[in-house]
Parts: sequence; structure tokens; C-alpha cells
Amino acid sequence: MKRYFLAFCLLFSALTYSQSFEMSSLVKNTSQNGTIKGIILDNEYNNEPLAFATITIKNSNSSTTSEIDGSFSFNLKPGTYDLIFSFTGYKNIELNNVVVTSNATSSCNQILSALPFEPAMAVSQIK
Repeated sequence: MKRYFLAFCLLFSALTYSQSFEMSSLVKNTSQNGTIKGIILDNEYNNEPLAFATITIKNSNSSTTSEIDGSFSFNLKPGTYDLIFSFTGYKNIELNNVVVTSNATSSCNQILSALPFEPAMAVSQIK
């Protein structure tokens, strides 16, 4: 009786946990994505790379920061995107209609300019 019960439990568990899962379905979806790569440079200091600048895809929660060499990368589904480049003390730049195609890389190099310096008002000037 114990043998039948054990065989039944093994057969039941094997049938319960057996599922058809294709690993290729996961790989297939990611291989259809495209890439946006680029470098962010500083206009004020001989086009030096800007590390840790923020690149955001407009109207989404996707963003990244540039690496120490100013490079960045997004892996996205094919479509058209608007990118916003920002860095503290620099003018934000919006780059519209960046096209991402399947299995291709789009290049988006950007140069940011510093905001003009505005000195703070002295306490004696405030009335």
C-alpha cells in the first residue's frame, strides 16, 4: 500500500509541476529591441565628458545616468522616443523623435551648456 501511495504522489507531483515553457520566447522578445547609445559632453570645458548626467525618456519612468566617460545606453522596444538631457547647473536639452529600430543602434551624442551665473542678492539690497 505504501508503494502505491508513493507512486501516486510522485506521479501526481510530476503531472502538477510539468509545464510547457519555451526559453526561446524570452530571448525572442529581447532580440527585437533596439538600442540608443551616446555620449554627453560639456560645452564649457573643451567638450569634456559629463559624468552622472541624467537622461530621461519623456512621458515614461525610464531614465539612466551617464558613466564616468559620459556614455549612456538604453535598450528599448522599437518606436519613436523623446529624450531629456539634464545636469545640475546646465541647460536641459530635449531631443525629439529619436527612432529606435529592431536590432539596431541609434546614436545620440549631446553637448550641454552651463546656465549663466547670477549672483545672489546681498542682504543690504533686500528691503
